[in-house]
Amino acid sequence: MPTKFSEEEVHNFIYTVGLENLIVDCPEIDNEDDCETVEEDFFLWKIIKRKALSKIAQVHSSVRYGNFIASKLKLPTDKTTPMELDFLGTHEDGLFILELKVNKPAERNAFSELFAYSNYIADTFSGSGRKDIANILVAPLDAKITRQAFLYDLLIADRDIIVYYPKFSGDELNTLQLNLHLPSDEDFKGFTNNLLAHENMSCVVASFHDLEGWFDSHEDEGSLNRYTKEYLSKLSNYTAQLMEAEGLHGFCFVRKPWKEISLYYRNSLIICAVNPFRLSSPVYANAITEQLSKDNKSTFFEFPTLGFEGRLIGIAERAVRECLTHNHNCEVELPLWEGMVTLFVEVVATHNFAFRPTGMLREAYVSHLDGIYARNKADPEYLEDVSMLKINEINNWLRAWEFMRGCGFDEGEDGSE
Repeated sequence: MPTKFSEEEVHNFIYTVGLENLIVDCPEIDNEDDCETVEEDFFLWKIIKRKALSKIAQVHSSVRYGNFIASKLKLPTDKTTPMELDFLGTHEDGLFILELKVNKPAERNAFSELFAYSNYIADTFSGSGRKDIANILVAPLDAKITRQAFLYDLLIADRDIIVYYPKFSGDELNTLQLNLHLPSDEDFKGFTNNLLAHENMSCVVASFHDLEGWFDSHEDEGSLNRYTKEYLSKLSNYTAQLMEAEGLHGFCFVRKPWKEISLYYRNSLIICAVNPFRLSSPVYANAITEQLSKDNKSTFFEFPTLGFEGRLIGIAERAVRECLTHNHNCEVELPLWEGMVTLFVEVVATHNFAFRPTGMLREAYVSHLDGIYARNKADPEYLEDVSMLKINEINNWLRAWEFMRGCGFDEGEDGSE
């Protein structure tokens, strides 16, 4: 953006002209048809890209026709100087806020200010959440760290957020256009790199005894009995709800050993989630650790990693306590997921069922399944064997395992039911 225009001038022009007259069309998403995308090869970054573009398109198609209801809105705080929100507006899905930045140094603080204003407005309405207010940033977004921040808030934090970059087609202020920012393929590749690798997953196993007549080890021709699967599936359902409430990206399922396998505990609830503290970028982490003492460098990573695993333990214990008999006891362990998935006794010699994905993994997995159904529809000779009802595939352990292997999981022996 040319520096000859001040932020004040650009602000006043946007408020006077309105978004509809400034935002330009974006063919890349206007022609997006997420559900009918047909691809033969599996790439996780492409799945996440389709979900992201679909979400951006939804917000874009609404806010571009929105109307401003306030400019430079002062938000009182406990401090002497109140916060000043650039724009507050309405669109067909509710409220939106817009933060304007016209230079690169200010861009670094753009997201923190944007969400501070968003949270302030949300606090006005008791019970509102992060998806009830659309967030718009108008900024160049040249810095890599801010582009990554955008993807994080869009996909991990699951906010309704959109970015437009300002561009002048001439030398006059009235040639300003707002172009929709779309992350590049490289942005998506970098974001998803090793996201679901074994070593980046934290795993908790909560094991407990049978309860005769409710969930036990009786089998019918090698398969679990109906009531055991029914009640333990409900446990997995509730666990997934707790994980979603915590904003965790992962999955849970129930494991029971074969009747012939002698184990002290006959039931296990398994929770796995992407541990964000194992995904740190060396570039940004080094900038911090270089300023820490030798003793504190390891604790910088170790303590939050352990704290995250403590959250998973709390969810597992709560699920067992609140779903089974009153004060039902369980024993918790923290195995390495990369080792657990390759052991015969853990994966093959077991009944694995009630798979429930959460967060971004759920979004990616369901999008992957949509691709399979779309290929079946487009090519009658393709016809991959899937259930008529998609929910049966969403909860299918073997299908999920194949998906996770495609995400970059190490290949090991599969066990499923």
